[in-house]
Amino acid sequence: MNHMDFGRNSLKVEVETLSPSRKLLRIEIPAEKVNEELESNYEALGKRATVPGFRRGHVPRSILRARFSEYIKSEAIQHLVPPAYEEAVQSEDIVPIGNLELKPDITEMELREDEPLVFEAAVDVKPTLQLPKYEDIEIDKSDVDVPKEEVDNYIEKLCQQRVQFVPIETERAVQEKDLVKVDWEYSVDGQIIEDSHRSDIILELGSGDNFPEIETQLVGMTPGQKKDIKVDFPAEHPNKNIAGKQVTFHVTLQSIVEKKLPELNDEFAKELGYENYKQFFGTVWNNLVEEGRAVIRQRQRRELVQQLIEKTPFDVPESLVEQQVNLMIDNVKQQLRRERKTLREAGIDLEKLSEVLRPEAIEQIKRTWIFDAIAEKEDIQVTDEELDRNIRLIAEQQNKDPQKYAILLRENGQIENIRENIRDEKIYAFMLPRISAKSSLIVTG
Repeated sequence: MNHMDFGRNSLKVEVETLSPSRKLLRIEIPAEKVNEELESNYEALGKRATVPGFRRGHVPRSILRARFSEYIKSEAIQHLVPPAYEEAVQSEDIVPIGNLELKPDITEMELREDEPLVFEAAVDVKPTLQLPKYEDIEIDKSDVDVPKEEVDNYIEKLCQQRVQFVPIETERAVQEKDLVKVDWEYSVDGQIIEDSHRSDIILELGSGDNFPEIETQLVGMTPGQKKDIKVDFPAEHPNKNIAGKQVTFHVTLQSIVEKKLPELNDEFAKELGYENYKQFFGTVWNNLVEEGRAVIRQRQRRELVQQLIEKTPFDVPESLVEQQVNLMIDNVKQQLRRERKTLREAGIDLEKLSEVLRPEAIEQIKRTWIFDAIAEKEDIQVTDEELDRNIRLIAEQQNKDPQKYAILLRENGQIENIRENIRDEKIYAFMLPRISAKSSLIVTG
């Protein structure tokens, strides 16, 4: 775009607010600027135009006007309108965000000597937001409550992960609801299926997790005994080698076993890296409290954003919504490419996906704009030192060289994303103490 200085007050601009997110500019380029541009174009054309009967650079202006008038005017419009629009939005402190519509269209504008060029430009803009009073926002600020029973349940799950299956001491045959350890491999039509051998399989009879035919045939077997057990596989089974076929499992019963859980004592705690059981129990409790607080923080942030959006009503320009939806769809496509899947294989309909993503796109834009407004109002900024410190921390967590990592981020255009994330953390830290706590509902009899 050519730069053109229209001079102070030479460009006439009127602004009409069509909606909170759309402005209409009526722009008038003065006649003297139109004439200057036409003259400049004729001079430039006269130096290079070739017309039979005249030497290059010596074509009379009247001939140029007769032959190239429409071309000259078209070139003048292309040189005048874009810089006039840019100067107009700057002079009126308007920040366009897209969907520029010129009236008439630049290809249909008419230009005449000694007359101003007048056109209109409608453009989407970022609306001025009226933030709510912070104290009018209410969220649940209650702390996490982790009862001892929850700690006991967590430790019980740890024990289950370290369970041992030991053979029972009694010599007997398998009974219903026993735990058994078996080896097996299977064949189809007398041919052993490759990679079908499995060892030390623990089966809990009666659990419903196993083939009924195998459970039934295991009852009555004794340790060391072998048995061939036939199982009919359904046609829709994902393993094509056995789908719709009768499969013979060649089963060897190793032993009848019972669960042996570790004792909850100092020895158990030491195996997990603690000095004693008391320290282990306290650490688990503290960790569960911190995990609960992390969940609460995320919930509080969601509530804060949702109420900010509800209490700061404004419309997002459709052009920006479409742009955000398209960006989100591109992200989905990139993810599918990484997974080597097509949209059809993933069962994704683009039209339906656009509708599904639309509410999320609007919420993302609103959140960003609201946070921008809070940052501006409260002068919340991120210094270069804070940015560098955060990048170093991320690099160290990923075992990367901080300098090389910073260079990579800059090359990929991700530096500002990190700066925005730091700023958002600051906004949360600023807002949460200033908003109100929801009143607890107390029911009395």
